[in-house]
Amino acid sequence: MENLSLILFSICLQGAIGTMAFVALGKSFNKEGQFKPAMVTAAGLAIVGLLASLLHLGRPLAALNSLAHFGTSWLSREIWFTAVFTGLTVLCALLVLIKPAAKGAVNALAPLAAVIGLIDVYIMSSIYNYASVPAWQHGSIFVEFYAAAISLGAVIFLALSGKEADKVKKAASLAVGIAVVVQVAAMVAYYIQLGTSENLAAGQSLALLNSMSGVMTTKWLFILLGAGLLMFPMGKGSMKISVGQAAAQMAAPTEGTAGTTVYLAAALVVIGQILGRYIFYAVMIVNTVGLS
Repeated sequence: MENLSLILFSICLQGAIGTMAFVALGKSFNKEGQFKPAMVTAAGLAIVGLLASLLHLGRPLAALNSLAHFGTSWLSREIWFTAVFTGLTVLCALLVLIKPAAKGAVNALAPLAAVIGLIDVYIMSSIYNYASVPAWQHGSIFVEFYAAAISLGAVIFLALSGKEADKVKKAASLAVGIAVVVQVAAMVAYYIQLGTSENLAAGQSLALLNSMSGVMTTKWLFILLGAGLLMFPMGKGSMKISVGQAAAQMAAPTEGTAGTTVYLAAALVVIGQILGRYIFYAVMIVNTVGLS
């Protein structure tokens, strides 16, 4: 698939960043929580994303030349912040695996990794926003990337953290709901602007979008269904209150159903965001006006 390395890089890295953000949030609610599966998964995703970015460059060693241009190059900033985020996340994962007693170090490093990662999302968005692709020259790109990081991170965190995440489950689910609503609003504004643009490249991108209406519909259906499934247990919390023996009989099925719902929601959101990223790169038409 064309642009597969870019899709892997952006989705894996943003998923890792979002996961670390919710790990940091989870630790603020549950001081004793280790969130080992979520942290190890974040480290794995960050490594895969980093390797995918090197494959996209074609000549990975050539990227070293841009490292010295941090003050003027968005690409240089992306490389630095991605490397630092990946290093901190891998270090956190190694500590929870090899030295579980080092909770103080992990509690300090996880929020730092999350902050570095969230800044990296802004840098990644800026690279595309300033590119010579009219379809990417819109503020919705920032919303799309942050919404992906938040929604992917939340569902990965909730699916892998189990009871450790009980205290932050409502906040994480609400964050997904808000992120998706803002993402929908931003993309509506984006489609309107793209449709009214007189730029030739923008018109070609719009034509490509129209030809992928099936993929677009599936993307939004999956994302909205996933977000809805996460919000559903929040609205049903009061219905779980029973009395005596009835409560005991209902407890285990309720927990099993809730776990299945989170896994299903995670799968839907992940697939939906991957489809969205495929569309993002598929509509790339470079503006050739004024270029020779």
